[in-house]
Amino acid sequence: MNSDRPHPLGLLGGTFDPIHDGHLELAREVRAALALSAVRLLPAGDPPHRAAPVATALQRLAMV
Repeated sequence: MNSDRPHPLGLLGGTFDPIHDGHLELAREVRAALALSAVRLLPAGDPPHRAAPVATALQRLAMV
């Protein structure tokens, strides 16, 4: 990667219901492996693969 250019930003989506150390470790590992400037967590609104989250969308957003 050219050092003159800024590092890209990573996006990590998930339900985060609730957020836990595994989510944070994954974000750290991806950031390091891909030399990202940061990783932003994006809570899913209505996950299609599981039951509705226990926490509301606003509560989950506040957690991340």
